[in-house]
Amino acid sequence: MIAARITPKVVWFGLALNLYAWLACHLPWRAGLTPRLWVTEGAIRTGFLCIAYGLALALNLEIAAEHRETRWLRLAWLALAGNAAVSIVRIVVESSLFNLIWPDYTRDPLWGLLQHLTIAPANAFMLFGLLAMWWAYHQVGLGFDIEKRDYVAIAAILGLLVTLMVFHEGLSEARSPYAVSRWLQLIGLALLTFSAAASLATHRMAMQMGGGKLAVALRFLTLYTLLRGALVLLQAGQRMSLMEGQQSSGPYSVFMGVCWQAVPWVAALAAAYRAEMTIHAARELEQQRAAKATLVSV
Repeated sequence: MIAARITPKVVWFGLALNLYAWLACHLPWRAGLTPRLWVTEGAIRTGFLCIAYGLALALNLEIAAEHRETRWLRLAWLALAGNAAVSIVRIVVESSLFNLIWPDYTRDPLWGLLQHLTIAPANAFMLFGLLAMWWAYHQVGLGFDIEKRDYVAIAAILGLLVTLMVFHEGLSEARSPYAVSRWLQLIGLALLTFSAAASLATHRMAMQMGGGKLAVALRFLTLYTLLRGALVLLQAGQRMSLMEGQQSSGPYSVFMGVCWQAVPWVAALAAAYRAEMTIHAARELEQQRAAKATLVSV
C-alpha cells in the first residue's frame, strides 16, 4: 500500500525540506549576499509542490478505493484527488521556469489566464469533495449540530467574499485584458469561499469526533481551505495598499512565499493522516490473526 510508505512523518519531512531549500536559496539574496538564483528558486518551488500534490493525489485515490461500497465517500475522496491532480497542472503552468524559454512569461496576461483556468476547476473539485463527505457522514447517522458560532463564521467568510467582489481592484486579474481571466478569478474565488464555509462543517465533525486520525485529517482539510482563502485575502489587501509601482516589503514576500509553499503539503497531510487509519487497522487485524493462530497451535 502507498500509505505504508507515505506516512505523515514523510510528508512533514517533505514540507521541512521544501521550506529549508527555498529559504536557503532565497534569504542570502534578500540579505544582499548573493545575486538572485531565480532559476534554482523556481525549480525548488515547482518540484517540491508537484511532489506534495502528487502525494495527495496518490493517497486520495487509495483512500477512495477503500470506499467502493460507500458511494458518497468514494466520490468525496475522488474529488479531492481531482483537486490535487488539477493543482499539479496549476503549479506547472504558473512556474517561473517558463521565463527561460518565454521571456517575461510570468508578467504576460496569458500567465494569469492559464493559472485561473486551473484554479477554478481545482476549487470546484474541492467544494464537491467537502460537500460529498459531509453528506456521506450525514447519511450514516454521523451528523452534527451546527452551532451559532459556526453560522457567524460562515457569515464572516461570505462577507469577505462580498468585500472582495466589491473591491476587486486588489485582485491579480482585475486589469487583465482577458475578460475570461477576470471572470474565472471571481468564479474561483467564489468556489474557494464556499469551500472554506463547507470546511467549517468538516471541522465541526472533527471536534465532535473528539480525536483520532480521521478527526486530524478533517482538521487539515479545513486548514487547507481556510489558509488558501486567507492568503488570497492578504494578497488582495496588500495590492490595494501599495502605490503604483511600489513593491511589497521583504518580510511580507518571504512570509507569503513560505505560506503558499506550505499549502500543498497541508493537503498531503490531510490525506496521509486519513490513510494512516487503514495501516493501523491492517496491523491490528494481522496481530489478531497471529494471536488466534497461536491459540490454535497450542
